[in-house]
Amino acid sequence: MNFGKGDSRAGEFPVEFTSFDGFILPSKYEELKEQIENLEINERDVWIFSVPRSGSTWMREMVWMIVNDCDSKGDQIPIDERCPFLEKKGFSIYDSLSTNPIEQIMNRKDDKKSLVIKSHLPFKLLPKEITSEVKKPKMIYVARNVKDTCVSYYHYLDFVLNRKSDFSEFCEMFLRGKVIYSPYWNHVLPFWQMRHNPNVLFLRYEEMKSDLGGVIGRVSQFLQKPLTDEQIEVLVHHLDFESLKNNPAVNYTPEHERLGKLRPESKIIRKGTVGDHKTIMSLDMQKKFDEWTMSSIQDTDYPV
Repeated sequence: MNFGKGDSRAGEFPVEFTSFDGFILPSKYEELKEQIENLEINERDVWIFSVPRSGSTWMREMVWMIVNDCDSKGDQIPIDERCPFLEKKGFSIYDSLSTNPIEQIMNRKDDKKSLVIKSHLPFKLLPKEITSEVKKPKMIYVARNVKDTCVSYYHYLDFVLNRKSDFSEFCEMFLRGKVIYSPYWNHVLPFWQMRHNPNVLFLRYEEMKSDLGGVIGRVSQFLQKPLTDEQIEVLVHHLDFESLKNNPAVNYTPEHERLGKLRPESKIIRKGTVGDHKTIMSLDMQKKFDEWTMSSIQDTDYPV
């Protein structure tokens, strides 16, 4: 299986990749590289990072609502319009986008208003003002159980490619660091090591599932945007996983309709179940992942 550039099996909706500085990245990343590196950072902004399929859309919606005082009208605007996806134009499937999210950030009308910005790029490829710590915007990283991440990623690619592929083969690609934004641990661990920095909040997807209200409270504290108990209750309902699945401003329904790639049985927000890998991943493959994980984190204090 190869989801890479030039793969004729990818059909009309190809997911094209390129290799750069040890990572697998969107095919047109290098066209954006200079703009990203030299992006001027506004410390009022909030940046959200993750490996894909780890909860970044969920966290984006949470942060946008907190930053914007639970604006129930504004949140009807599609999430990518409210919260720029930094390197989105790096994907060839979005060539038709009229707006480059990087330019959206650069040409903002009000630099005193906080933007919520998402990126799946590894830390070392972020704007220089962030990596050099010349600027220290608020940064939230969301990590998810790696086996559940792999399963969700597999289903997502099947959705966008509109076909079924071999799951075991995809797992092997994931383990070898051959899927987009991998290698996985090279992405997660640098942010884990920064978790004590006052401008960094490292969260687990599983925490969001088990105690959404508590996570909302922690995020609001981190952003210095205190919420009332009533506002937290409203957000818990708004951010309930079933609510998000049926929210067209968050589940990308309009975008996939425009791209002609919407299947009734498939949505970008799928199940979100903790431990879902057990329903599809063989015991042998689970063991492979566990051994690979222990080898990857052996010199760290990352908890599993």
